[in-house]
Amino acid sequence: MKKGMLIFLTLLLWAALATAAWAETAPAGGGKLVAVTFDDGPGQYTDGLLDELAKRDVVVTFFVQGCNAERYSSVIKKAYEAGHQIASHTYNHPNLVTLSTAEVQNQLNKTSNILNQAIGVENTYMLRPPYGSYNANVLAVSGVPAILWSVDTLDWKTRRADAVYQHIVNDTKDGSIILMHDLYSSTVEGALRGIDYLREQGYELVTVSELLRRRGITPAAGSRYSNAYNNGQTLPGVAVPQIEAEYVEGRHQVSITADAGAKIYYTLDGSRPNGQSQVYSGPFVLEEDATVRAFAAFSLNGGRSRLAEARIEMPRTPKPELTLLNGQLSVAAAGQVYYTVDGSVPSPLATLYTEPFAVEPGVLIRALALQEGFRPSEISSLYYSPKGNVFVDIEPESWCAEDVDQTVAAGLLTTEQGRFRPNDLVTRRDLATVLYRLAGSPPPEEQAPAKTALAGGDNAAVRWALEKGILTDLTEDSAELDKPLSREQLAVMLYRFGGSTWPSQEVNQALQPFADAGSVSGYAVDALRWAVSQGIITGVSANMLEPSGTTNRAELATIVLRCQSVWAGSFGQTIHEIELQHKGGHLVPALSFAPVF
Repeated sequence: MKKGMLIFLTLLLWAALATAAWAETAPAGGGKLVAVTFDDGPGQYTDGLLDELAKRDVVVTFFVQGCNAERYSSVIKKAYEAGHQIASHTYNHPNLVTLSTAEVQNQLNKTSNILNQAIGVENTYMLRPPYGSYNANVLAVSGVPAILWSVDTLDWKTRRADAVYQHIVNDTKDGSIILMHDLYSSTVEGALRGIDYLREQGYELVTVSELLRRRGITPAAGSRYSNAYNNGQTLPGVAVPQIEAEYVEGRHQVSITADAGAKIYYTLDGSRPNGQSQVYSGPFVLEEDATVRAFAAFSLNGGRSRLAEARIEMPRTPKPELTLLNGQLSVAAAGQVYYTVDGSVPSPLATLYTEPFAVEPGVLIRALALQEGFRPSEISSLYYSPKGNVFVDIEPESWCAEDVDQTVAAGLLTTEQGRFRPNDLVTRRDLATVLYRLAGSPPPEEQAPAKTALAGGDNAAVRWALEKGILTDLTEDSAELDKPLSREQLAVMLYRFGGSTWPSQEVNQALQPFADAGSVSGYAVDALRWAVSQGIITGVSANMLEPSGTTNRAELATIVLRCQSVWAGSFGQTIHEIELQHKGGHLVPALSFAPVF
């Protein structure tokens, strides 16, 4: 019953994950629209402008000169793939009215070829005639819509960011087409400030082609457009595609939906789709995990939706549960379980689990569950240590494994359901508890009510440490007990516990090798000198002590053993003897002396 429920819950979780998708912020429908345009580029500031526009999730239209597009072809491609509209401003900015028909055609065709090569696909490019100069012949020869403007920032003339910004603020209205040039740093600065202002005022910034489409205008070749003021009709933006997956018989069937008439471009490897990506034609089948990303487009050049993404994964087999009881290992899992007892990674070539089996201390067991139609489970590990401890987060190769095994076997540090939590930081309360156990867990003496409250009620170890002066300088907030302990604070508590019982040694020079010895707090100098001279605390490097640094539980296990080695060397008590006393059923005084406080 439990296994069936676990599988059911896992499938529910998978179902949520498989159909969950994120989408870049979709444009709202029915609001105020404006098209920001940049002429004459790309130039040295265009790439940085693209980065800033990306941060704002804003698209614009670039009317580029072919001669500059040759120099900055990678910038053109970057702008196009980010969803900006690319349009033509001729090859080298002549007054088209003064040219012959053949010369006009050459200006436009040459630019289109350069743009197609930079982008990687063939497109048709709207035209902005240089200087806004055109006649009937220019419009007829171009064969594309001509785009003018309704807001002229005069950025080329003033070269002042404030002036650009003020023109945007003062002259823009719903449906405006704003003219700027991305050749000047002042324009980029003023434009970005203006864009931020427009967004704050509720404007949605769109490409020229989207501005016209959403106002119900179908741009015609040979016609000119300078705005798309609100005529009472505002169509919604291109809807973000919806990605859905259904899992049937070990395979996913994926469907992607979007606006009628829009093409959907998608990838399955998590990469950003573009105009050369696969075009969705109907539901398709996935037999392995995939990250689907997609956008919809009425026009690849300036008429795209934001991106949608969905991570689609086969459901994973639940992780096997390993239980060790009286030297017998049992496994609970869905499907078949394969295991190893030498620490190697299990696979279907490993041993198949059929029934509980005996395990000797000093073995690392790893197990993998497999179930038809599901992904393999995560690997479960259980370390049955040489001293008979069970760990799920310590392995034999861990640098701290032997020290942790010894301190846990002695009852000085403990585990919870096999979890030692080696990276958890040590607190005052933690160290007080370890020292209390080392002292044999003596019963607390009579104490003042204030100390009892500070100790947190019935925490005998903390009350004992307060009585003995190991814990001092605490505020009335008992939360101080559970803050991470610094290395110098740790040394002080150890020193107060037993430092004065050691034979006198010359320790004054112990801190000199460390470059940060001067940062040791005054109250901790003697304690750290003692701890370093005894080898209990070592530097974090050859010349750095980091007295304000923290200590984790794995490090504490090592420090406790160093301390015990020093104590046992003077008083004849070994960690082995402490372990034997602990395994006798209760902790008895672990040291053969009464610490002096």
